[in-house]
Amino acid sequence: MKKNIALTLILVCLFFNSIALIPAFATTSFKEGVYQLSNLNVTPKNRYTIQNISPDSGVYVAIFDEEQRQIQSIHLSPKSENYSLIPLEPTYRIVIVGKGEVIIA
Repeated sequence: MKKNIALTLILVCLFFNSIALIPAFATTSFKEGVYQLSNLNVTPKNRYTIQNISPDSGVYVAIFDEEQRQIQSIHLSPKSENYSLIPLEPTYRIVIVGKGEVIIA
């Protein structure tokens, strides 16, 4: 009986933790790579900001639409301020180049 209760509590905790992680931009940092925004639970037309949190490496960020046209690009110096991004759509892709690490919120 105790094993069933313990197992149920563990499963409930895992379930609620996975729900809390759904908005990927809220807590996730991104390193060099290509990211499909539909995989990151982007709210359409929402305004996001981006910031380089790396203390010593700059980053180049480019956003492409569904037809592979570049629609925004920005170079972020180390420990940059927050910069506004265009309203994002789930069909967009974001490319991060450099050794830095960015946060999108």
